[in-house]
Amino acid sequence: MENLIWLLYYLLIFIVLIIIFRKSADSEHYLFLKLIGYTFLGAFSLQLNDWRLPLGFLISFLFFTKTKVNVKAKKRAVYVGLFIFVTSSIVPWVQTFLYEQPQEVALLNTNFYNGSLAEEWKNIHSKLGDENDSSKVIDFDMEINDEGTIKDFIMVVEENASPEKVHYNIQLAAIDEEFIVERTKVGSEGVQFADQTLTKADFFLKQIDLIKKPMLKHKDVDAYFLSASGQRTNHPQTDDESYRIDTAGKEKVESSEFPADAIVVDICDADCDYREYFLFDLLKKKPRITEANVLDIAQQNSTEVENWLESHTGDNIGYEKDGKYILKKNGEEKTVTEEEYISALEEVPRTSIDQNENMWEVTVENPYGESPHEMKFSLNEKSRMVEFFWAR
Repeated sequence: MENLIWLLYYLLIFIVLIIIFRKSADSEHYLFLKLIGYTFLGAFSLQLNDWRLPLGFLISFLFFTKTKVNVKAKKRAVYVGLFIFVTSSIVPWVQTFLYEQPQEVALLNTNFYNGSLAEEWKNIHSKLGDENDSSKVIDFDMEINDEGTIKDFIMVVEENASPEKVHYNIQLAAIDEEFIVERTKVGSEGVQFADQTLTKADFFLKQIDLIKKPMLKHKDVDAYFLSASGQRTNHPQTDDESYRIDTAGKEKVESSEFPADAIVVDICDADCDYREYFLFDLLKKKPRITEANVLDIAQQNSTEVENWLESHTGDNIGYEKDGKYILKKNGEEKTVTEEEYISALEEVPRTSIDQNENMWEVTVENPYGESPHEMKFSLNEKSRMVEFFWAR
């Protein structure tokens, strides 16, 4: 719909130029093309920080000092360009203003145990979001009473929309039967987490949906407060009990399993006299990092490392076809002998590793495939996250 509106907008501009051309006073070679040029000049702008200046419109007056033929028509074309400049400056602001206005979405079910938060999010997103749901939870807080009625709800979701990321701030309205959804465009950077991993909104909420009433049935507690960051964390052993929550139910996590890699939800009563942790998608204790597995662990936690390794191994660096052996380098393919082919694949990628306390410094080189042919990264042994990446 938006593309159609812009198409009609530029069609209108074209029609206006035709009218200006046909009403021109004098005959002039290539006049219509010149009018188009003056229109572009009038629309040309200079960007200074957050300000756009109509530089082309100001420059156009220099041309009119030397123009003697069809001056009025050319000035009109410049003003058409100025109109394009003004509308192209105002329309995005208006679109953003309308886009970020709070929206009301009715709850599918006001009872947490009877409904599904994953379905609630799907319903919100289908009404307000893009078709492709690439959302991740940044913050989650919910209050339910002993029967499961949702009394309070706050969730912040980041969506990797195009061309910029969007934050959904979702809160329960005062009447408790609808969500108030505020969308905010936050540019291309969004939220950065160095030591933790955001989880997809749909996956996170499906984990929360695993909580059943028998899991929250404590004496003298009539309201439960659930909070989570929406991130997979390295959960340590605490004085409060921790439980594994999955389709099999609720099971206490033994001390030997800590620290535990999981999606962690903090649950307590109003005063936090009662408190426990629910651990979802709990992973087995991770193996110790060694020179043999450091690349595997790094690419599990870094898309940059994963993409570089993928583009410098397998068919991306060479292949065999019809008895011929081919090696690839910077977009060019070279036929080599079988011995050269096997030798090249066995020798690359070349890896050098240096362990400095809790940091693993790794350099990987491969002359084949596409540039860059060298990457370096630092892997934190404690967080198991890549904290520095460089490629050339």
